[in-house]
Amino acid sequence: RLGERMARRGHLVPSSVPTSSSEPAPALTLRKEDKLAGHNGRVFDLQASVKDLSSSQPLRIAAVGEKGGSVWTFDGGARRHVRLPGTELMRVCWHPDGEHVLTGSAEGAICVRDASSGQTSATLQAAREDEVYGLEVLSEEGLLAAGAGETVQLWDLNRATRTSLAAFTATESGVHFGGLRNPDRKAFVFSIAARGRILSAALSDGSLRLLDSETLQELATLCVSNEAPALATAISPTSPLLACSDRAGGVLLWDLRQLGRGPLGETESSGGGAVHSVRFVPGELLVTGGDDRRLCVHETRTAQLALQCCASVLSPLLCVDAAADGASTRLATAGGSIGLVSDSNIGLWRLGAEPEEAARGEKRPEEEGGVPGAEEGVCMVCRPCGQ
Repeated sequence: RLGERMARRGHLVPSSVPTSSSEPAPALTLRKEDKLAGHNGRVFDLQASVKDLSSSQPLRIAAVGEKGGSVWTFDGGARRHVRLPGTELMRVCWHPDGEHVLTGSAEGAICVRDASSGQTSATLQAAREDEVYGLEVLSEEGLLAAGAGETVQLWDLNRATRTSLAAFTATESGVHFGGLRNPDRKAFVFSIAARGRILSAALSDGSLRLLDSETLQELATLCVSNEAPALATAISPTSPLLACSDRAGGVLLWDLRQLGRGPLGETESSGGGAVHSVRFVPGELLVTGGDDRRLCVHETRTAQLALQCCASVLSPLLCVDAAADGASTRLATAGGSIGLVSDSNIGLWRLGAEPEEAARGEKRPEEEGGVPGAEEGVCMVCRPCGQ
């Protein structure tokens, strides 16, 4: 009934949702093509400026982390790199004008920065003591949603003013995140996502909250976990699918039209730690990355979110973004750790259909001696066997 009410109020965009099928999913390959160097320390977030590489606009990738941020511009064969000054930059997204990026810091500040120079033109103070853990542009007219502390806020970028704020309280059976450091049992926002009138927020109490993106009226509370904080959320751009991950390594999938029936699918915790990032990509695939140092691609047609392919990386993955590129998808990934070995490079990958000769078990010429450019410990091509 909730899904029906949301549809009547215009929250849901009519679209199809994958259904369970006994037909095997097409074989996929995940191949690392390049890397971007320039970061020191962990990379917390990144975002591509375009979602379809067939557009006339050049691809730009913005990334932020422990020791500032970077913007890379790809224009033909040229590649330009600009540094974004600062420390503990937690989130990043592109301004609607395409010429600026927005960064959210651990000090609660949202900065509007020139993507060509890195200079700050405006600062929005979303919080005084809490980190900014969510940034999502809601409209071309300059409406921004931000997650800071236990709040979701709406900002008018043109006037640099906050227009609305919604504060959350923890659910009674929710996770008490932070223990003694959080005596008031606050429920902090760790991630937000939006599509149309729906805004989802993953909270530290293990819940996923759905709000009206125009009024911030709370529409629903979904339980992700009673034992671990919810970490990342995503909404499919082409179907009414909603995903959320948690700190214990689980991933849940819902149909927004049938929320009352519970999750449409879920993965079992592998014991490898938190899943920090979830992202829908073309083909109704779900890409995840986390502490287990694997970039995983799941299909969404079955309740088990079957693994289609995966690749090993050197450090925990903290962020993933994607852009369509013809029949394939380009992925950008990043992360790092506080240990002695930490890879702070941005990994660039291509996800696509497996070549016919590979599906038949034949080796391509370049595979006879190994894949050129393959890094030690990185699985470059995987089969949908779950291994």
